[in-house]
Amino acid sequence: RAMIAQILYAMEDPSAVSSATFQDVPGGMWYTDAVNWAASAGLVSGYGDGTFGPNDDITREQMAAILYRYAQYAGMDISARGDLSAFTDGASTSDWAEEAVAWALGSGLLSGKGGGILDPQGTATRAEVAVILTAFCQQMN
Repeated sequence: RAMIAQILYAMEDPSAVSSATFQDVPGGMWYTDAVNWAASAGLVSGYGDGTFGPNDDITREQMAAILYRYAQYAGMDISARGDLSAFTDGASTSDWAEEAVAWALGSGLLSGKGGGILDPQGTATRAEVAVILTAFCQQMN
């Protein structure tokens, strides 16, 4: 999860970073400034218990939500929508992530895994993250 914050932080190269936001994001780590910036920009909100889980694997819906919020932050068009009901497990998308996942589907960033499976709460593999970030960066230009 910290790596996604770091990537977006590097794309922005902000000069000012807010102070600590999450109890599990200590000062001096390679991701500290990135996660604190992402939180102050409204891109990440953690788990709701004061933690971010910087070393946790990112799920497909978490990644969609972070990129959706970044797209809003960057002033990108976020009107695209895909149909979650087109997938046998689309209804298992968390309520807080539905709009973002629908946007990620509609904008072509996220797709199914075959067999009608979306796997919104499954871990995003490195290959999936690479493909999604590449497509996202192309849409930014």
